[in-house]
Parts: sequence; structure tokens; C-alpha cells
Amino acid sequence: MDPNENLDDRRAVAAPTWLRHPRGVRLPAVIALALLLAACTQDYRPTADHEPLRAPPEFSYGPDGVTHAELRASQAHVNIGNERYVSLVFNSDYDAPLLRTRPGGVVSIRLDNQMDEKTNLHFHGMTISPLEAGDNIFRETPPHQVGIYNLKIPPDHSPGAYWYHSHFPGGSERQVAAGIAGPILVDGMLDPFPELAGIKERVLALRNFQKTATGKVASEIITSAASIRTVNGQSQPVIEIQPGETQLWHFMNIAANQYFRIRVKGQPLQILSRDGNTVNQKVMTDELLIGPSARFSVLVVGPEAGDHAIELGSGNTGPAGDQYKGETLAILRSSGPRTATKAITSAYPVSEDFSKEPIAHHREFSFEDSPTDGNAFMINGRRFDRGRVDTTVKLGDVEEWRLTNPSQELHQFHIHQTDFQVVAINDKPVPFDGYRDNVFIPATGSITLRIPFRDPTMLGKFVYHCHILEHEDGGMMQVVQVVKPQDYEQAVTLEPLGGIYGDNQLCSYLDNTGQKLVVPNPSNFPATGGAP
Repeated sequence: MDPNENLDDRRAVAAPTWLRHPRGVRLPAVIALALLLAACTQDYRPTADHEPLRAPPEFSYGPDGVTHAELRASQAHVNIGNERYVSLVFNSDYDAPLLRTRPGGVVSIRLDNQMDEKTNLHFHGMTISPLEAGDNIFRETPPHQVGIYNLKIPPDHSPGAYWYHSHFPGGSERQVAAGIAGPILVDGMLDPFPELAGIKERVLALRNFQKTATGKVASEIITSAASIRTVNGQSQPVIEIQPGETQLWHFMNIAANQYFRIRVKGQPLQILSRDGNTVNQKVMTDELLIGPSARFSVLVVGPEAGDHAIELGSGNTGPAGDQYKGETLAILRSSGPRTATKAITSAYPVSEDFSKEPIAHHREFSFEDSPTDGNAFMINGRRFDRGRVDTTVKLGDVEEWRLTNPSQELHQFHIHQTDFQVVAINDKPVPFDGYRDNVFIPATGSITLRIPFRDPTMLGKFVYHCHILEHEDGGMMQVVQVVKPQDYEQAVTLEPLGGIYGDNQLCSYLDNTGQKLVVPNPSNFPATGGAP
């Protein structure tokens, strides 16, 4: 597709047939971007020297439901693809550890920062507290110090694929691109479908590593430059399957900026979950469009015996965006005796349709490229300021947010601590088939979301931003605080001073509101030593 083609004309083009569900349900997060992406891929010729796909190293839970993990962030020599580099990684391996947990579980993490630069962690897509030692991006671990994270997973937390990564302002892009990111699985996705019990599950962590002449991690990322695209740190690994066998694959895009458009040549895919949210009906596709930070869990059926390419399509995110070439991402090797295919026969989980709910507040946000500074990005004309709150929301409300994009490139919206429902793209209604925690905003277009701020777990201060991390680091991020209704007026008044939560310390909240702390169990405050 010509990158200089008029974008208004592109949006008028009907979605290609491979984006359509056979019952007419379309995939709302892929329609607009697909119109910006070229369809070419390189020819594939199987070779015998590809390595089998490795499962990532794993920290899991015991009978008590607690996952204990130590993540050592350091600079190390690692093999990325088929080449050796110096990069920033966890536990001396570009294939970062998988953190496995379950609804109602606990994840206790010791972050040992052995780097010469600060870092921190965000637990992408998870509905856990942003306060204190939880998913608090305002907390940072200085060089050669240790940070502690204690995550209480709510009993009703949605099972599925999530991920963790560095998230401090100005440094996320470089660290995530280098390797300071890894996968998370919350078990239980197959529980509603007992007929799928026992099928093989695979974690497929997708990222791209930018080559440098020195063999070290790039200090200045050029998003369109050549890079090595990997699966679990491997270049073109072999994934084994039997003809007819059903497997569950968790595709996780843990890259800093890049979109992955994936097709298993000749094989339809059944989407079971998007962004850790099980769909509410059967959704089929021939191709997955996985934006930065997105996750798709899909059922794959083994094709006829032989090697089959898993293709990565070329990309074009708009005249002001990025372009990158297609290639073979991995090889699906089907061999052995044919086995019986397993299919879903149970009812899909029921999801609440927020488009039918009354909205408490309608908000408009414009995601803008700076007209004068190529490294500056804004929301509603303002760049990120951690000392300012931009949006205050009452706990219990469902809000409608309309996101517009006047620029000539895509922006990838993500909000922490909650999911949302896409209700319209370019003001045209979208059929409801499940929730998301990230979605792209079409170039020169808009997207409309319904966001539930109902779960008391999210009380605190967190952010929404573009998950193209070049844009996030450039300022395209804002702060939202969710407060109890009785604290709303005071919280709005304190927005210019950082809101009622300070840097998400519970003591700051109590000082600002004048409330008294009731501590039924002092061990709830392991990171700070107790109450203020």
C-alpha cells in the first residue's frame, strides 16, 4: 500500500475478507490497522537447522498459591536470534522468566537491579492495586538496589495472558526493547471448556531486537530500522504439532514499538482470549494483528504432515509512522499419527455489554504528534507530568472515552488497572465480543470506549498512554486517579499537586483526606514497614 495514499480514502475501504468472522462478527482492534499494512511476506523454504521452540523459564505457585520470583536485571552477553549481543535482560537470559499465578493467588517478586540505571515494574493488563508495593509505576528501584513487589490477585481476576515490563518515564522504550520485559500467565482460561482439558499450551513471547554495529543494545531506538524478530528469544524456531491436534497458543507482544501481523499459512485460528479476556462467542480469523502490548490466545489445529510457515507480514503504520519488512517468524512442523481434534462445545462465558449501561461521564482525548518537535507527543496538548493528575474518576462509574488521532500515524491506547469495551471505530458501532486493555487509534480517525471503574482494587493513581513506547517516553501519557465518591471534590482540587495519593503511597492518601487508617493485619504493608 502506498504510504502517501490519502488516509481518509483508506478508511472508506471495506475490510478484507480475512478480517471477517463467518457470522459477521469483526475483530474491532484490527480493522483500521489492517488497511494500513501491506500484505507481502517473504517466501519460505524449510531448512533442517532450526531449533525447537523453547518454553521460557518459569516461576510458578505451590499449594499455598504463592509465586515467589527473583528477577535480576543486568547487562549481560546473550544470544538473540543467531547472534551474540550485550543487552539488558532478566536473569542473564533474553528469554525472560514466565510468572505463573492463579485467581486468588499472590505473586511476591524481588527485583534485584544490578544495572547502572534505575528501573521498575508494571504488570500489564492486571487488575491489581496500584498502591504501595503493588502495580505502582511511580515507585522506582535505583541502580544496584532491590525493590519488592507483592501482588494480590483478586479471586475473580480474569485468567489469561499478561506481561511485566519496565515503566518509568523516559526510559521504558530502551529497557523494554533491550529485554526488561517478560510474560505472565493467570491460570484457568480453559476451566469453562472442560472438553479442552489436557491440550498443550504454549507461551509465544514476541519481540524485536535492534541490531547495532557495536553488538550492544541500542541507546537510541530507530523504530523502522532493521531488527531481529524473535519468539521466546529464538529466531525462526520450530513448533511441533500432530496432524489434527488442538493446541492453545498465547501470543504476547512484549516489544517496545512493533506491530506483529501473523498468519499460519493455510490455517484458520480460533481466538479464545484477547488481552486476558475470554471472548463471549466463537471468533475465527486467518490472521492476527498484534499491536504493541497486545495478547491473543488462540486454538491451533495441526495441519497435514510437513513444515508450514508462520508468517510475519510487513508493516506500515502511516506516513508519519514506521515501516518494516515481512519474514518467516517460526515454523509449524506437523508430524506423527493423526489425532482427534478437540473443539469447544460448552457455552462461552457471559460478558456484560457496557454499551447498554448508563455512562457517568463522557470524555474526549486527542492523541497528538508535536508539529515542531519530532520527539514530542501529547494528549490534549499536554505532555506527561508525574506531579499532575489529569483525570479524576469516581469509583463505581462507567465512563465513555472518545479518543481521536489527528496525526498521520497510529497510536496504541492502553489504560492500567482495568479493561474496556470498544463500542465504535470512526464513530461507527462495533459488535461486542469481549474486552480489551489496549487498542490502536486509527490515523486521522477515532475510537470510542466504555471503561468500567467499578473494582475497588483499582483505587489509587495510575496512567493511560500510547503503548508505542517511543510515544509514551515522548510525553503521550497522562495520570488518572480513581477515588471514592466522598473524596471526589477534594481529589479534583488536588489534581495540580499530584492528587490525593501522592506517588501512590497510602500514607499520602490518608494525609490528604484526613482519614484514619484501620489496619486489621500489619503484614498488608510489607514494603513500607507498616502504616504511616
